[in-house]
Amino acid sequence: MKFPEIDYQFWYTTWYETVGKKTTYSNVNSRKYMHFNGDLNACMDEIFSMISKKQFDKSTILRIVDLIYCWGGPSGRLFYVPMKGKDAPRQVLEDDVRAFEQYMLGVQLAVDGNIKCIDEFCKLDGIGKSFATKHAYFWSHDSAFPLMIVDSKISGALGFTTTQQLEKAYTNEQLVTAFRKKAMEEFGENTPSMVERALFAFHNNYFLNDNSNWKNKTTHRDSHVATGLAKTLFETENS
Repeated sequence: MKFPEIDYQFWYTTWYETVGKKTTYSNVNSRKYMHFNGDLNACMDEIFSMISKKQFDKSTILRIVDLIYCWGGPSGRLFYVPMKGKDAPRQVLEDDVRAFEQYMLGVQLAVDGNIKCIDEFCKLDGIGKSFATKHAYFWSHDSAFPLMIVDSKISGALGFTTTQQLEKAYTNEQLVTAFRKKAMEEFGENTPSMVERALFAFHNNYFLNDNSNWKNKTTHRDSHVATGLAKTLFETENS
C-alpha cells in the first residue's frame, strides 16, 4: 500500500484543531433518543470515558451507540429512520433481543481488537461498512490491537475514488496491518487511527467528500501532494 508523503504529525494535530471542533450531528429523528451539546472532541472523550469504565449494561451500550452516531455525522442518519414499514434500526436495536445480541457480538470482538467485528456490525440493519468501522474504532480503543475508520476520505487520500474500490484492493486485515506499520513509522505507536486522522484532515482540507473535485486548491501544507492526488482521483476524468 502506498501512503501519501505528507506531514503526518501536522495533519494529525490539525484534525483536533479543525474537524474536532465541529459540532456533533443530530436531526429530528435522532433527537428522540439523545442530543449531545459539544464538539466532536468532547463527544469522542465522552465515548472513551464510558467505554473505559467497562460497565456494559444495555442503557450504557445504547448511549454509546447514540454518541457514535452524533460523532459520525449525517452519513449515519438512516439508522434513525423507519425502513420499509419497519421500526428504525436504532429502535430495533433497543427492542429486539437478537439484534442487541448481534451488536454485542461485534462489541466483544472489537474490545479484543478482532477485525472480524466489522463483519458482525454489518449484519445489523442500518449499519453499513463505513459506520461499522466507526463502531469498531471506538470499541477497540483500549485494546492492544486498536482498529481504525475507513471511509471515502481515507479512500481518497490513498488514491481510490470510492471505498468500494479500496475494499477490492485490500482486505480489512491488510488495511489495519498497513496502517499499524505506518503509525509506528510516523508516531512510534501501534495506533492506526493516528494515521487515519492525519489522512482525514489532509483530505478534508483539499477535497470534496466524494472525491469528485477540489474543495480548496490554495497553496498550503503538502499542496503538491494534493495536486498529484487530484490527477488520480478526478482531474484526468474531468479533463
